[in-house]
Amino acid sequence: MFPAVLGRVCSRPCESACRHGWEGNGEAVAICFSKRSAADFGSSGPVVLPSARSASGKTVAVVGAGVAGLAAGRDLALAGHRVTVFEKHQRPGGMLNQGIPAFRLPRAIIEREIEQVVATGVEIRCGTEIGGSIALADLSAQFNAVVMAAGTMRPNVLDLPGMALQGIEHGLSFLLQVNEFGRCDIGARVVVIGGGYTAMDCARTSLRLGARVGVVYRRGRQDMVVLPGEMEELLEEGGHLETNCSPIEFLGAGGKVLGARFVRTRQGAAGRDGRHMPVAVPDSSLDIGADTIILATGQFPQTSWIEASLRQELVADDGWLSCGTAQETAQPNIFSAGDFALGATTLIQAIGHARECARRVDAWLTGRVRSPAAARVGRIFQSKVPGGHGTGRTPQMNVIPIHPMPTLPVIERTLIAEVETGFRPTTAGEEASRCYLCHYKFEIIDEKCVLCDECLNVKPVEGCIVEIAALARDDAGRITGYTRIEQGKTDSLYYNRLWIDQNECIRCGRCEAVCPVNAITIQKVSLAS
Repeated sequence: MFPAVLGRVCSRPCESACRHGWEGNGEAVAICFSKRSAADFGSSGPVVLPSARSASGKTVAVVGAGVAGLAAGRDLALAGHRVTVFEKHQRPGGMLNQGIPAFRLPRAIIEREIEQVVATGVEIRCGTEIGGSIALADLSAQFNAVVMAAGTMRPNVLDLPGMALQGIEHGLSFLLQVNEFGRCDIGARVVVIGGGYTAMDCARTSLRLGARVGVVYRRGRQDMVVLPGEMEELLEEGGHLETNCSPIEFLGAGGKVLGARFVRTRQGAAGRDGRHMPVAVPDSSLDIGADTIILATGQFPQTSWIEASLRQELVADDGWLSCGTAQETAQPNIFSAGDFALGATTLIQAIGHARECARRVDAWLTGRVRSPAAARVGRIFQSKVPGGHGTGRTPQMNVIPIHPMPTLPVIERTLIAEVETGFRPTTAGEEASRCYLCHYKFEIIDEKCVLCDECLNVKPVEGCIVEIAALARDDAGRITGYTRIEQGKTDSLYYNRLWIDQNECIRCGRCEAVCPVNAITIQKVSLAS
């Protein structure tokens, strides 16, 4: 879902799990950039997914046309339900349009992705504010189910002296005004307070508006939650970074901001999220001048639009949803999805939460839980049998270095010129070829293996094929590991069984190709929903 969008602005959690990034294996495959390439070089028209199920006759209202609302709406439409998405702004997309600058995410890309959602039968009504022209209770009565996917629109404003000075604003408002309403005025000196995605977007946008920009963060650089390479881009574009500084007061005169006072911090104990809490260093204050201060200090779900008749059961005293991060609420036919339940997260987390929400809504509407996605093991194949084939991977692909993403020269970077220009088709193919193809499984059939050592002689990676004494299994009988042959410790000085370690196999097929008795087989494992 949203391949062209996520191929540009995803936080890339999958890349940290990629086996190519394990120690000694080089760098992870550029999965994000490869996803972008797949979208860029695919069909220019919207990809329409047909509904797998007949019309259910059920109706679902979705509040909010951001990624969570659109993801939930699409999945529910594909499940056969009639979906209407209500959006208070004049165009759908949520933070894709309102928060992410066009130089990171071109608007034509967003429009094409939304077209693909609409093509599944989802109706989007813009300029309709729930809690304004329509009450949530009325929506709940008119539709069989309601999904609240209103995002995080309540800014976290710092309660510090001088907060009311003119020239201090929150990053959400700033980005909305620039991205949606064409704002181009800003002070000559801008200080952005924060160290996350919003801080980077605010700072890089301010640079393009002609300001001198500094980002000030209360923790160390290693604790910043930004995209790989994003901080480097900020510095290359002329921005400045000051870490381990926490604001304590805003300075001004005549009602206008003139700067902020900060205190130096040091690394304290680790918090629940694993990041270290900043601790103020005594007598270490410093003043930084600014005409504009932008607070990129987080945002929370805005629940004030939920009327009193539903507020008591849906909203907690702190303003967050009473259900926490769960998709279900105390009102049986009202659900929550994405950041509205989770708080400010990433696009991919919001989409994942929303898709799970859609599954739960579907189960509630139909009274049955559809079969969950499960691993499906394909038919056995081999390269040397008539009509057979291998994986197409070679050992040479194992040493191809990661391809850097090409970017525009700094002098050409504007508010709308996309900085990352994308891979060429040949580069995209080379990068994709680095993938280990972990969804292919090579196995040795013990009954056919003659222990001839041919596979051991050609193995390209130490440990991809090992001589074992026994396999370890869990209580369910699943293989969890193995015991290698050790002279004087296991039952034989010579091995009596070979095992292909899937964590070391690079799917090159050398062993299968050289086996004289076709004792090595290949199977493709896929996810079936």
